[in-house]
Amino acid sequence: MAVDAVQQALNGRFTYRADKGEYWQILGGSGPVYGDCEDYSLTLIWLWEGQSLWRFWWALITLKYVLWYCLAPNGEGHCVTWVRGRGWTDNIQRKIVTDLPEGYRLKLPMLAPLVLLKFLYRRLIGRPGTA
Repeated sequence: MAVDAVQQALNGRFTYRADKGEYWQILGGSGPVYGDCEDYSLTLIWLWEGQSLWRFWWALITLKYVLWYCLAPNGEGHCVTWVRGRGWTDNIQRKIVTDLPEGYRLKLPMLAPLVLLKFLYRRLIGRPGTA
């Protein structure tokens, strides 16, 4: 499935839901999914990489995709994804754009080691509502 079609399919079933704390996760299944901006980005990369965790991690390590912590136009912390050779996407735009829209302020690239630490942190403290 083409990159744009994969994103459109996720958009059709993704509903934004803020989480409390740092609960980074890949949203599985084929039905409706709920998550925040990081969950959207991680799930999108996983889907683009054929639902393969090996390919997911390799794509992050080789900088095919880079997650960025930024401030959204409303001033709140947010996650956007840079896609090498294509541009930027997030759960607000819900498509790849060449340039980030006005108002986004990039702060910190979240490279593979930091993403791995976020996943490990989630495992240590448990899922929302279970810790």
